[in-house]
Amino acid sequence: MNKRIIRNVSWIALVAVWSFLAGAYFHLGWVRKASMSYKEGFIIGGISVWIVFAAMGIFIYRFAKRGGSSDPAKPALGVVSFFTVCFLLIAWVKYDEVKKDKFVEDIAYPFVQHYTEKAAEKQLEIKDLSWELQEMYSWISHELKNHPQLEKLMQLKTEDALFEDNHVIEKLCTDHIKDLKRLGYPPEAGMEKLFE
Repeated sequence: MNKRIIRNVSWIALVAVWSFLAGAYFHLGWVRKASMSYKEGFIIGGISVWIVFAAMGIFIYRFAKRGGSSDPAKPALGVVSFFTVCFLLIAWVKYDEVKKDKFVEDIAYPFVQHYTEKAAEKQLEIKDLSWELQEMYSWISHELKNHPQLEKLMQLKTEDALFEDNHVIEKLCTDHIKDLKRLGYPPEAGMEKLFE
């Protein structure tokens, strides 16, 4: 196989991987709406950059070929590589925020599962418990993303450490219940005892 073909195939594969990641993390950090999940934002961002960069690469390739270049793939891949690096650097600026968003989103299900099991242990009969817990987490997740101890929470490895040994999430829940009561919208019976 021609060395140039091997080089181009290897280069394209490398750019494809890194441009997808660049687009994914750029979209998650700078573009994604709050209503969009992490997974959706990751895939949409990566595919969007693939489409744009593929179109850019083809355009530059054809332009270089018409200009009489003996190796039109080289400038095309060079420009796409340059923009890939640019996008990676821009995405890196908000990488920590993206990691925090992912963590907060990832523990939504464990939160519901943990407190459902805790309600059973405490023999609390709470109407629509799963829905109540999902709503509760939806409210506290906004505060959790900006909590000063979030990075410490991200280092915890077990659900018990996250929800029992550390009291950050528990306190956010009790504070939210107090706010609801103060506003005249008390939670379902038993919810307050669940977070004691």
